[in-house]
Amino acid sequence: MKPSPYFANRLRYFFKRFYSPEKLYRWFLDVAGDESGEFNFPAALQGNPKTVVFLAQDIDKSTAFIKAMPDSFFKNALLCAPDTMQVVISAKHAKAIYYTELECRYGEPAFEELQYKIQDYGPQVCIYLGEAFWPTLLLAKKSGANCRIGFTEDHCYPFLNVCLKPNKMSEAALVSQYYGVK
Repeated sequence: MKPSPYFANRLRYFFKRFYSPEKLYRWFLDVAGDESGEFNFPAALQGNPKTVVFLAQDIDKSTAFIKAMPDSFFKNALLCAPDTMQVVISAKHAKAIYYTELECRYGEPAFEELQYKIQDYGPQVCIYLGEAFWPTLLLAKKSGANCRIGFTEDHCYPFLNVCLKPNKMSEAALVSQYYGVK
């Protein structure tokens, strides 16, 4: 049997592999909690606040975002990225924490360590790129950031509490505009 993309290979998570999408949503919501702190959007983004950025699994999309962002953005940013992104991120001299596909599953020791590192960073804002993936959405919610921005079409509230839809500009251009970084 193929390992679950969401849960560690442990007996206690075995039956969760067969949950329906609605039941998965409810289970992760119970773990994350449904409360959200207050923030003032877009004022919360002014002044380049401490930000955690969850990069997409899609290397091309993540690379385009990283290359398009100005260097000043990375002074207060922590990137949470697949380990395949190390070369691109190091070229920008950005702070990052990396994970493998198997480490980014609920119940893995590396997943818990990832959560603690993100919380210790103390972000005020979270930016989530890519498709909805329950373990990383949980990390976004548990990050401690009151403002959690996503660009996905999927129903991700309260994991992400702001959904931006850039029309003719990229996610990087939109974020740069709100942050006021050049």
